[in-house]
Amino acid sequence: MIDIDALRDRFARFGELRPQGRDEWRGDIPLPDALADFYARIGPLGETYHAHIGPVGVTLSETNVCFPALSRLWDLQAGYRWDASNGQRVPAWQDHWLVIADLNADPFILDTGSGRILYAMHGTGTWAPDDIAPDLWTLAAALAAVGEIYLDADEDLRDDDWEIKPAYRDAVLDRLTTVLGDRGEAESFYEVLQG
Repeated sequence: MIDIDALRDRFARFGELRPQGRDEWRGDIPLPDALADFYARIGPLGETYHAHIGPVGVTLSETNVCFPALSRLWDLQAGYRWDASNGQRVPAWQDHWLVIADLNADPFILDTGSGRILYAMHGTGTWAPDDIAPDLWTLAAALAAVGEIYLDADEDLRDDDWEIKPAYRDAVLDRLTTVLGDRGEAESFYEVLQG
């Protein structure tokens, strides 16, 4: 079971949080309950660099995973649900898929039918996402665990070849195993983050 208060505290290390209600959702579809709960209880908001753009969301340290503010979440669907250049619906994108975060433009997708979290690589010519987490809370806890280790390591995280040092990789895998309950799943999850 994920301790939501502890998870919120971990997320707060990466940027500004604020509870965000359904009234901040700008989507053409109803806001899924799982997302409404996440934004009400965790509420990744982030800084505002330009008033006309608004809050940018929260990026979890060197994981490069960004959760947008709820008011910007629908905009994140561009390039996935619809073609960003012409606004046309992407036929291969399933109606029950909603991008909730991204890793350098690779989407983390909430399957609104099952509640599972999927992950896909962009630029492959087709959308064939794989399961990565059983639900949004597990995804958030796993990403926060990795992000915290990276944040705490600071400049010591990487070696001279810009690789994650083995001690930190091991710490990440141990923490992910605790969150995900299985070492193999932890290794698979971390492999996704490493590209």
